[in-house]
Amino acid sequence: GAMPPPAAAPTTTTNPNTTTATSNNNPTTTPTTTTTTPNAMEFEPPLACVRRILKHALPSSTNVGKDASAAFARACGIFIIYVTACANDCAREHKRQTITANDVLAAVRELDFEEFTPDMNRFLEHH
Repeated sequence: GAMPPPAAAPTTTTNPNTTTATSNNNPTTTPTTTTTTPNAMEFEPPLACVRRILKHALPSSTNVGKDASAAFARACGIFIIYVTACANDCAREHKRQTITANDVLAAVRELDFEEFTPDMNRFLEHH
């Protein structure tokens, strides 16, 4: 199985809209610094892309609710993160910093989605 993705590095953002009153009641803008850690699990591909995939993958008589579309989008993001972490492990095992298409294929196989590798190989032969 693949390791979970590494935690994202903290980022620092500055809010220029914070105001502080001075002794003579003239407000001045003082930047404040906030440290946030972006959660990689919150990544989601655009809903329009997800809906297009669902439309092509499901029978035309099937409807997908908004909540289901959002759930599919979140699941897509999680899947991408896990495949990425696994492909990165494959590249690192071969002493490379660049992930290749073969690393992605190896990751898909390692995550027990081997039935998709023939389609992926055909796709990669044309790109």
